Amino acid sequence: MEMRKVALLSRLLVPVLITLWSSQRTILAFQTRSVGCYYSSLVPKSYRFSRKQEFCLESESTKSADRKVDSADSSLQFSKSKWKKKRFLMIKDVNAAVQTKNARAATKAEEMVRRMWSLYENSGGADEFRPDLQCYNLWIHAVAKSNHQTNHRQKRSSINNNNNIIEDVDSFRVGERAELILQEMRDRGIEPNVVSYTTVMDAYANQARLGDPKAPAQAERVLFELLERSEYTSNLEATPVTSDTVINAWAQQGTLEGAKKAQEILERLEAMSMTAGGSTSSSRRTSTPLRPTAHSYATVIYAWANSGGGTDAAQKASAILDRLLHARRNSKDAVRPDTVIFNAAIAAWASSGDPQCGTKADEILRQMQELHNDVYHDCQPDVVTYNSVLSAWSRSGHINAAVQAERILKEMILKRKEDPEKNPAPNVISYNTVLNAWSKSTLDGAQDRAETLLKFMARPDQSEIVPDLYSYSSVLNAIAKSKQPGKALRAKKLLDYMLDESSGIKHAELTPVPFNAVINAAAFSAVGTSDEEKREALQIAVTTLSLMRKHYVKPDSISYGNALKALANLMPSGKARYDMAIQLFTTCCEEGLVQDLAWNEVQRCAPLKYIDERLNLGSHVVSLRDLPKAWRRNTRFLSRKRRDQSPPGLGNSDSSINDLFSATAPPDVSRHLRRPVTMVEPSYQSGRDM
Repeated sequence: MEMRKVALLSRLLVPVLITLWSSQRTILAFQTRSVGCYYSSLVPKSYRFSRKQEFCLESESTKSADRKVDSADSSLQFSKSKWKKKRFLMIKDVNAAVQTKNARAATKAEEMVRRMWSLYENSGGADEFRPDLQCYNLWIHAVAKSNHQTNHRQKRSSINNNNNIIEDVDSFRVGERAELILQEMRDRGIEPNVVSYTTVMDAYANQARLGDPKAPAQAERVLFELLERSEYTSNLEATPVTSDTVINAWAQQGTLEGAKKAQEILERLEAMSMTAGGSTSSSRRTSTPLRPTAHSYATVIYAWANSGGGTDAAQKASAILDRLLHARRNSKDAVRPDTVIFNAAIAAWASSGDPQCGTKADEILRQMQELHNDVYHDCQPDVVTYNSVLSAWSRSGHINAAVQAERILKEMILKRKEDPEKNPAPNVISYNTVLNAWSKSTLDGAQDRAETLLKFMARPDQSEIVPDLYSYSSVLNAIAKSKQPGKALRAKKLLDYMLDESSGIKHAELTPVPFNAVINAAAFSAVGTSDEEKREALQIAVTTLSLMRKHYVKPDSISYGNALKALANLMPSGKARYDMAIQLFTTCCEEGLVQDLAWNEVQRCAPLKYIDERLNLGSHVVSLRDLPKAWRRNTRFLSRKRRDQSPPGLGNSDSSINDLFSATAPPDVSRHLRRPVTMVEPSYQSGRDM
């Protein structure tokens, strides 16, 4: 009887115990995976599971409909809700890469789309995993902003009959790659929208900036394709952003042809807007969405500014601005000229090289100041406006350019003090541009004005303005070109201060430019000076060349040329000078830095026969081209155009703003409108005695 009771009880309790045991194992596995090592240490070893087993147990307990994520790992599964979060994070990651200009942004976007298609195919066609229009537009955007242009073999997207899209090609460009993605969208059954087409045009605009002359025409072709498709597709309508992108593609070319094409598109947009009714309007027309915008005008004006067309290009840019202002006066619905448009016109004059460019830029600035209080205009001058005007004066070659630039800088400082909220404060670029103007000036006392301004920048109460390497280099250049005695020692003291830690200049930022200016100042200390000063200047030139290597700055061809010039000008003729010149020139040859300057100066230092004997040149060597190519292997041919050179600060000064712009400034000579005929040799490319 007792045995029957035990057997019956066993039959009833065993299933219950098995069920409880299985549930306990599932709960413990979940705790182990969710909570971590702490709970894992409390679970008996017999109840511990691998992560794969735990995931399967959880899937069985929750009975959720999960799908495969990657064909490479078929055991990994996601629920729909988890995939939505994963998809959101993937898109966010690609967006962040594009915004931060990550070099792998385009690769990440492609990997995202490829992974989605893989999930879509492995899941049996679940719509949750299928890439949509947003994903493809993001991919095109990443490619367009990648600025990627290569000439070597690498992978590129290409479409074949099976919609498999990886194959090798010799080279590709961002615009072509973006258009391939657009084609893949159609083949995959995803209809592109206006954002897709506009982004492809933007890719071609970047391709034009990288130097492809055919890219703007390709962008225009994509625009015509969009307009053609929009005739029978209701949700595909071109916008002003679309046309502006094509204008930008032509503007990025940086040529006269590109500027002309950009203006032609602008004029067609104006005609379309006028046909729609009224003048050039910024309000949306129901008959056509294409119309010129403020961005359209600014882009075309910048196209002329960057075209290299000189005075003619600047005049065309000003004509566009005048036409826009005239339209605004006649109709308040017309495009409102803003600060960017005015800045573009000023930049066109600044880059024109016209002797009157400073005056023209100044006139546009005054026009902005008159109109900015008008509610129908939005043209408050900003720091870019003032810096562009300063640049125009600096590049004008006007005999009074530095004085005018300093006047505008003073105006900026005083206006800022009067109303800090409305008026921009000058930045380091503002000061450096004025220093650059003084470094080019032929007026007496130019180097004194440059040093005074440098001291003003380095004042303790000017914490926002810290002189940089460009500032110091400009002042050193002004000193080197001056006619005052003792300029070599003066330049060397400024260089020593710059190299001191208190100046704030990091040694890693050093370039040969300030050192070359000091060597050049020493080389031109030979006229009207005593023998003692000549010896001192020669010593400064030699020590400065050694100082470059001490601070890990490699001398360039100008460094050696100026040093040889110092030997020729300051050292008496004789074997000692010949040997020093040959030794210096040999080092220049070993480093592959021989250019016209070094070759001409070594011939001034020593007779050609002596050079032939020491260097085994032979009698056939008469010019630079006859020298071995290995001696010129690291040279870069310098542009004949004068470069802008300007750098930063000096010690402290007690001078106030009134002292800085006091009557000690050179007298006004604005009556002189022609360029000075005096030939001036810039210290950074001096090649022969004037």
